[in-house]
Amino acid sequence: MRRWLLPWFLLLLCCIALPGVAADAPHPRIGLVLSGGGARGAAHVGVLKVLEELRIPISAIAGTSMGALVGGVYAAGRSAAEMEWHLTRVDWDDLLLDDPPRQHWPIRRKQLDLQPSVDLSVGFHKGRIKLPGGALAGQKVENFFSALIAGTEAVPTFDDLPIPFRAVATDLEDGRMKVFDSGPLPEVMRASMSVPGVFAPVEIGERIYVDGGLVRNLPVDVARRMGVDLVIAVNLGGALLPRDRLQSVVGVMEQMLAILTEKNVQDSLAQLRPDQDILISPDLDSISSSDFKSAAEAIRRGEAAARAAAPALRRLSLSPAAYAAWRAARARPTADEAPIAAVEIAGLTQVNPALFAPLAAHQQGRPLDRERLESDIQTIYGLGDFKNINYDLNPLVDPTLSDDRNRLLVRAHEKPWGPGYLSFGLGLSTDFKSDDRYSLRATYRRSWLNPLGGEWLTSVQFGDLMGLHTEVYQPLAIDRRFFVAPSLSIGMAPVSVFEQGTRIARYDLIRDAIGLDLGSTLPGGNAELRIGAFLGSATPKRDTSFPSIPTIPEQSMNESGLRVAFRYDTLDSATLPRRGNRVVLDLRAPEPVMGADLDFQRVSGHWTAAYSSGAHTLVSRAEFGAGFGDPLPYYDQFALGGFQRLSGYAIDELRGDRMAFGSLTYYYHLTRLKLPLTRGVYVGGSLEVGTLEDTEPALTAPGTRFGSSLFLGVDTLIGPAYLGLGVSGDGEGTGYISIGWP
Repeated sequence: MRRWLLPWFLLLLCCIALPGVAADAPHPRIGLVLSGGGARGAAHVGVLKVLEELRIPISAIAGTSMGALVGGVYAAGRSAAEMEWHLTRVDWDDLLLDDPPRQHWPIRRKQLDLQPSVDLSVGFHKGRIKLPGGALAGQKVENFFSALIAGTEAVPTFDDLPIPFRAVATDLEDGRMKVFDSGPLPEVMRASMSVPGVFAPVEIGERIYVDGGLVRNLPVDVARRMGVDLVIAVNLGGALLPRDRLQSVVGVMEQMLAILTEKNVQDSLAQLRPDQDILISPDLDSISSSDFKSAAEAIRRGEAAARAAAPALRRLSLSPAAYAAWRAARARPTADEAPIAAVEIAGLTQVNPALFAPLAAHQQGRPLDRERLESDIQTIYGLGDFKNINYDLNPLVDPTLSDDRNRLLVRAHEKPWGPGYLSFGLGLSTDFKSDDRYSLRATYRRSWLNPLGGEWLTSVQFGDLMGLHTEVYQPLAIDRRFFVAPSLSIGMAPVSVFEQGTRIARYDLIRDAIGLDLGSTLPGGNAELRIGAFLGSATPKRDTSFPSIPTIPEQSMNESGLRVAFRYDTLDSATLPRRGNRVVLDLRAPEPVMGADLDFQRVSGHWTAAYSSGAHTLVSRAEFGAGFGDPLPYYDQFALGGFQRLSGYAIDELRGDRMAFGSLTYYYHLTRLKLPLTRGVYVGGSLEVGTLEDTEPALTAPGTRFGSSLFLGVDTLIGPAYLGLGVSGDGEGTGYISIGWP
């Protein structure tokens, strides 16, 4: 019996004496839990950098909100260094604006952008006012996510990612937690971080989802259900606001969300096992949840917190060879080269699916061209009819196909608060010299009147400028290459009469016209040509004047005739552009054969070009105007005077039948204030020169004049705002205050 026990006794001694045998035990499965926290979530990248340095393999990731973004991208195969590069170099101000750059808008929308109104995206449908679900739809944000996880579009479930992944969101209809283990990854990540009131809720399937932080900001239990042995949890901490920031509705809402989030975080922290799990809590007190520009600092602090936890983390390290093998087995997938056999467009109710035909043609029969696809989506999104547009790539299951093929599904989410939109405008200005001007404007736009994209636009304006304008814009084909546009307008505008710099009279010019234009959107989408006819009249009525001075005859003039207009526009801003060009050419010709009382041709042109280098911008402007045939009525003469149109002179002080004007304006980009109220603050100045000929000599002496200005300008939500000082070539100076589009 003893001889039989001896070998087993020796074997037991060997196991005790040779601990290296235990090294062959399987490595524990590690679950990484990443909490939400908005911009503070960049700290997760710093933690991941240290985990990579320590060669710690991650078996599963569960994340909420910004934690879902970082976790999802890492699970898709991106390294911490790659994420750091993207998060610290992306233009967050641009990313958090849904619209594509203005230079990519269709010319029709650019024309509306030049009107004195601001689009607040307030809908009007079936007699009801409808509001958007959030300040941002997240279109650019989701495109950013799509680029980060490129190559994983066709994975069936999140378990098929290089690292299994779960994202947490809140079901807005019943308040329950939703754990996503499949679906379009960019859309799921955006749903997880859709903070109520900031980002619009996300529809996935038949449900609506918002930020997961409301129910599980630190999803420890979700990671445990993925079969891990221990958890590394990264808690970004609560972002409770101090008392001085609780004096507004926005501050109170932020605090309420923070309180709700902190409560469920404490519940999750109680689930951690101190003897096994590891908690990392970066110090982020000075970084707010909206301070995305501090991403580099947040990453640094996350890295510091992880290094402080290194003694506990090192026990989870692999050998260099084992870690290299683990990384190789979980490398980011290469781009799917299977051709696209089918392109499907989902979600359309008002918009004609034919609008997406060029997009489908660019992808059909070839591997996914992501750059071209996102460019096409940007062009369609720029029309202004969609809340957001995203896409998904899936294997096409078809037994008749002998090779692999994919299906591209484009989900187009139309604005639920459309297709009727209300916008409003405000304008105030003074030059402390002649007129103080103000205007209020309301515009209603009804899109997609029919399958060809017909649009009805009506605007009403009150103030110094009074008016009603309504137009039906009817394309003759879905590509808008040709269109017709019947219109009706009635308005009243002030006309001041100056005699050698002194205002001697003011008239109200009443104009009405009914017209029909035939037009074409030229190739490239940045230019439009219109040719039309109109029936109209103009009636000046005296408001104030010196009784003994005859100025403008108070009689109604029939001015029916023909008109031609050409517009080309690639400026990146209608107010304070930094790059691009705009060219405008107009011809108006009253025709006696159509009943006009006068026979003249009025031709005008305008060119603006903007050039930038860093924070410096130079804008050059040139204008010309000429009248042919009968002399132009005083109110139709070309006018100069006012801020940056011969600064130092009164608004429209100088008039003549022939005009030439040029200016150079320089401004420096000081800063960007908080979006979306402002997009930039600038300081600059201008040099201007203008020439007038064929003037009324008793009122305006012909010749060349000069002007200059210094100004502080802000590109705001309601238009440009200026505080300026102008000096004329004659030494006359005046100040300017302008807000919006007077």
